[in-house]
Amino acid sequence: IRYVLIGGVAMAFHDAPRFTRDIDLLADARDFCAVKDLLEGSGYFESAKPWRFKDTNLELHRFMKTRGEEMMIVDLLLAEDEKYLRIIEDGLDETSESGNVRVATKAALIELKRARNSDQDQTDIRKLQNGQD
Repeated sequence: IRYVLIGGVAMAFHDAPRFTRDIDLLADARDFCAVKDLLEGSGYFESAKPWRFKDTNLELHRFMKTRGEEMMIVDLLLAEDEKYLRIIEDGLDETSESGNVRVATKAALIELKRARNSDQDQTDIRKLQNGQD
């Protein structure tokens, strides 16, 4: 599966951690069925209709898993454009407590956050640019 970890969790790999309630993945759209099967096999279900981010070709699929009162969300963004496929290709192989993971580069995280451009994204960009990597 061609993917990279993005969003708040990915920031931790660049020494700019922040609390987040979900895991964000950017995946090659051609691998959607494989990712969906993997998530559903782990107890996740697609919890909302897919939607596209404004001014991008990225389609978001939200998956959720509940255990008692705990909830975990995985936001899966599907890449079709060369620009986003390059972010996946340029991903870094990292090791975490849970195993190996592909993580978007710092420059790619900044690029994605500029495209979305929320207040939180602006804060994240400042953290990433202040050399906390």
